[in-house]
Amino acid sequence: MAITELDLLREVSHRFGDAGIEFMLTGSVAMNYYAQPRMTRDIDLVVALTPRDAELVVRLFRTDFYLDPDMVALAIAHQSMFSLIHFDSVIKVNCMVRKDEPFRLEEFSRRRQIFLEDFHPWIVSREDLILSKLAWAKDSLSDIQLMDVGNLLSSECEFDYIRTRAELLSVGGLLEDLIKRHE
Repeated sequence: MAITELDLLREVSHRFGDAGIEFMLTGSVAMNYYAQPRMTRDIDLVVALTPRDAELVVRLFRTDFYLDPDMVALAIAHQSMFSLIHFDSVIKVNCMVRKDEPFRLEEFSRRRQIFLEDFHPWIVSREDLILSKLAWAKDSLSDIQLMDVGNLLSSECEFDYIRTRAELLSVGGLLEDLIKRHE
């Protein structure tokens, strides 16, 4: 039986959860939860890690994932990213170490727990996913990121929160352009 992204998300969620490591789902899988799905072959997580967690992460995943222990330690030290690649399925899990910046700390505190089949992972809020995608698109003007934001915008959004934070992240103009296009 083939291992799916959902199977892998379940497994990684359990391992992080059992180890007491906080995380949240983000990126295209979170996008698929909130809005129009698009194809992906990887899973993006934001993980709250400190340098003392590097060895634990390696122990948690080394039996059935490829991971570079040095890259894990470097990513944690520099609050950047490392990847876990599942040996059997070759599905990649991108682990972005949570940054100690005001917006990223607030974003992480606003995560919410969802129910997927038989497990309960944490996910970025719709509003914070919009803000992150705007921040990613700010310099590149990535059509995919902007299209995702358009698909995420809905009456369910807390627009006051999004507008306030968008100004702080210098993406307010980009947000307003997208809102006008989708009215």
